[in-house]
Amino acid sequence: MARIAGARVLVACLGVACLLSACGGSSETTGSATSGSGSPSATPSAASSGAPVSGPEDFLAAYVAADGAVIRHDQGGDVVSEGHAYAMLVAEVAGRADVVRRVWAWTRAHLALDSGLLAFHADSHGKVLDAQAATDADVLCSFALLRYDGPGADRLHSDGRRLARAVLTHETVTDSSGRPVLVAGPWAREQKVVNPSYLMPGVFADLATLTGDRRWQALASTSVTVVDRLTDGGRSLPPDWARVEGDRVVATGSGGGDGQPQYGPDAQRTPLWFAAGCSADARRLAAAWWPILQAENRSSATALSTDGTALDPSPSVVALLGAAGSAGAAGDDAGVADLDTGASQTDAAQPTYYGGAWLALAPALRDGRLTPCS
Repeated sequence: MARIAGARVLVACLGVACLLSACGGSSETTGSATSGSGSPSATPSAASSGAPVSGPEDFLAAYVAADGAVIRHDQGGDVVSEGHAYAMLVAEVAGRADVVRRVWAWTRAHLALDSGLLAFHADSHGKVLDAQAATDADVLCSFALLRYDGPGADRLHSDGRRLARAVLTHETVTDSSGRPVLVAGPWAREQKVVNPSYLMPGVFADLATLTGDRRWQALASTSVTVVDRLTDGGRSLPPDWARVEGDRVVATGSGGGDGQPQYGPDAQRTPLWFAAGCSADARRLAAAWWPILQAENRSSATALSTDGTALDPSPSVVALLGAAGSAGAAGDDAGVADLDTGASQTDAAQPTYYGGAWLALAPALRDGRLTPCS
């Protein structure tokens, strides 16, 4: 593969980051029974107290409070369940078992629902603002709990198994061929709304081993099939949202509704998960997106159409890291290095929770510390 023009990417990221307050890919998205959409949350506040992240410890210091709440300083000081999942995984990468336990204790005390799932949104004091669940957070929290190997592991493993069972019960559907498909939350089951970035083949394969439940392995296989068909074998980019129709999954607008499908702040995680997938087919898809992303400096854009046309060219940390995942799967190590540098510089210009979390997680995904594919 040809090397990406790294210098041009960095200049574009830095120049726009200094001019726009919304760069850095700061977003946590969900859909709900009431909103019916998955629009990105508010753009970063000018009063953000976040700090640039150069590694796991920086993220933990910037966003994990003393009581275990993971605070999105750049988005009004709120809490989302996804942030707690990210923080536990980052803490495990950093060897900070104490932080894993502290974050989970806050999560369990304030976000746990009777269904076994986690409320998506709360304030920093633990008052739930949206009791809908977000499937990616539920999956990743269960994954973090089950892979934890520090003091008190039995209790965390028990909690992780309960959460994993709840995901399978409340956050999956079957298509018309009887295959299991992960949907975006309990709210999404009726309309069978899918967020492709929640499909994490390597994580699902590990959950099959950690729980002993082979339904996770079936989800790992189905997820690759879904994304392969959704993107025409990698000829188009994965969308933020989609919907199961019969035995197909079709790209949709926000929250599974109308509008133009886009490769945006959600979908940009898909190359990261697929590049770290434990199947050759998952990695092949991640590599197939690189020729689209490396053209015309698309790899830094906050949003593209699924054919690669720029919709929002402002720079995004997660866009750059997602492109790096794709470049790595394609064997373009020089491209990975350029994109990683661009992501770090973009975060330094405008620190955000979302960008910082992925700066801490992406290297661990690439080198197998999170999904070792045993």
